[in-house]
Order: sequence, then structure tokens, then C-alpha cells
Amino acid sequence: MEERERARARRRRRRRQRQSKVKWTRLIIVGIILIAVLSGIGWGLYTGVSYVYRSITGYSENTVEETSDKQDVSTVSVEQKRLDKPVYVLVVGTDENNPSQGDSLFLLSINIDQKTMDIIGIPSNSKIDNRDQTATVMLNTMYEKGGIELTKAVVEDMFHISIPYYIVVNQDAFKKTNDVLGDQQIYVEQNMEHFDANGVQDIDLRRGYQTLNSDKALAYLRYSDPKNDTFTRLQRQERFLKLWVENEHNSFFLTNAWHIWRVWDYYESNISTMDAIKLMYNVGRMNKDQIHFYILPGEKEVIEDKTYWNINPTEAQRLVGIMMGTLPANEMTQFISAPTNSTTKRSDDSEDSKKATTKPTEPGDDNNAKKENR
Repeated sequence: MEERERARARRRRRRRQRQSKVKWTRLIIVGIILIAVLSGIGWGLYTGVSYVYRSITGYSENTVEETSDKQDVSTVSVEQKRLDKPVYVLVVGTDENNPSQGDSLFLLSINIDQKTMDIIGIPSNSKIDNRDQTATVMLNTMYEKGGIELTKAVVEDMFHISIPYYIVVNQDAFKKTNDVLGDQQIYVEQNMEHFDANGVQDIDLRRGYQTLNSDKALAYLRYSDPKNDTFTRLQRQERFLKLWVENEHNSFFLTNAWHIWRVWDYYESNISTMDAIKLMYNVGRMNKDQIHFYILPGEKEVIEDKTYWNINPTEAQRLVGIMMGTLPANEMTQFISAPTNSTTKRSDDSEDSKKATTKPTEPGDDNNAKKENR
């Protein structure tokens, strides 16, 4: 009997030993896998942060050529050559026409040394006289006729400055950017409806606070009032752009760098990805009070039943003085964008709150756009 008990005890010990060996083997395998995964993540973070740091600080151990599969545009090194000569960047948002038109235009002035940034919205129906003075056209048609180079040349003539850099954002690139940055909360100031040329509704937004995904955000920026008010559309575009800028300014730099890294290849730009990250780094160091939004001053002018934005050249040069730092920002009294109007609810119950249905029309047909004097 005792012999039998001892045999059972030996068998139990051997079973426990085998189970213990299996358990330790599994723990060792899991530990090795976990160490490998953590090492990979750590190495990825280290190389990513080191690469961004070297690019920003100018330190490099090797010369690396940047390539991009999605852009076939030669890049230009971004630098501020003088204190009174900021980095000028023309941003053009294009539509889906073939050929495309430049329906959203913004001039960015980034003064790295003075730590200021000015963003000027340019109405797409701005009046442009042909150089031979034979015809009057709208600014948005310049992209259709000569692409970004002609558009940039015309804007340079407007302000009498040289604009070395540009960014072209089509609708797919805009939606990709909004996907990366996240849905935006904004107050939609009126009901918005639009039907395309085939009678299919492509815009349907209700008045009130909205969280706009990429499709709805694009609809909000594309929408023109019943009388095709290009000026109010530019106000909405600038309001939305301000949301993006404010959100990114409140984020950590590494988050901003990651965002740029993910979306930059979707843009057509002569600014490299790393230079874009450097610019974002410098913008992030600016005080919020030093980031200003404007709309190019002017007044409406009707020519042959088309409404143009007739630019005020004196006020345009005043803007140049502000961008160069020779005039204070408060020197500009016309069309200064309010600091926070993106989620401000309107108290009036005007006709804008009613449903507005528009047919496809060209920009610049509104005779009742209101000026903002703030």
C-alpha cells in the first residue's frame, strides 16, 4: 500500500515538473515576442523623432534625397532671407472641373524671425484685366488657363511681391486632410442645399451646430448663397481654415509633424515635406495673438451682368506693409476676420435660416454681398 502511494506521488511530481517546464517555455516565448515588439516600436519612435529633430535643427549625418511617389514637382528650399521679407506661400484650392479652376485662394505670410503669420483670403471673383487690356476676367479662371504658375504670377502682380512657394489642394486632398485632422465642429449659419447639373443633390446641410465629416466640410466650403455670393463663401472658407490652424496650434509638435507627414504627398507643392514640418514647428512657437486673418479689401463691381471683386490697391499695399512688419496689424481696418466666429450662433431669424436651393452657377453673380468692417 505504501509502495502504491509512493508511486502515485512520483507520478504527480513528474506531471507537475512537465507542466512547469511547458509554462516556463511559453512565458519565455511570450517574453521574447514582447521584447521584439517593444524594441521595434521604440526603434521606430527613435528614428522618427531623430529624423524630425535633425531636419529641424539642420543637423544631419548623411545626405538623404527626399522622394515622393505622389508628387512630380521639384521642391525649393524654404528660407527667410531678410527680417522684412517673410516666407510667402500661395494656397489654391481647386474644383473638379476639367480643367480645374482655383475657387479658394489664400496668401500665407510667415515671418519666422518676427514670429508672426498673416493669412489673406483672396476672393476668387477678383477682377483681373488682361495685360493687353482687351478683356476682364475673374481670378479663378487663371488656374484653368495657366495652372499654378499663371495664378501665382497674377497674385504677385496684385501685391507687387514675389511669391516663391505654393500649395495646390484638390478636393480629394482636402478630404484626406480633414480625415487626418478629425471632424470639425462648427455653426452652420443657414440651411444649405445644392443640386448638380444632373439634378442630384450634392449639398444638404441644416442650420445649427454641426460636426462636419470630410464630405460635409467640403460641401460647407463649396456652397454659394442663392445669389452666388462669393464673398460670404470666402468668409466660410477662412472660418474653417481658422479652425484647422487653431486646432493644430493647440496640439503637440510631434502630432502636427505626423499629420503633415501623412497628408503632404496629396498636395501639389514645391515645398518638401520636411520644410513643411519646419514651417509648422515655427508656427507652433508663435503666440496666437500673432496669427492674423484678413480678406483682401475691395468692392463689388458689375460688368456685363457678372459681379467682380474690384481690389483696392491702396489697402492691398497696406496689407503688404503689415506682412513685412513695417505696419502694425491694427493698421488694417477693413475686412479683418474676427478671432473666434467659427462656432458663434446667430441670434437673428432672417431669411437665411430658410431652405436655400441653388442651381450650378459661376462665382461672382451676387449683387448684395455685405462688407465686414471690424
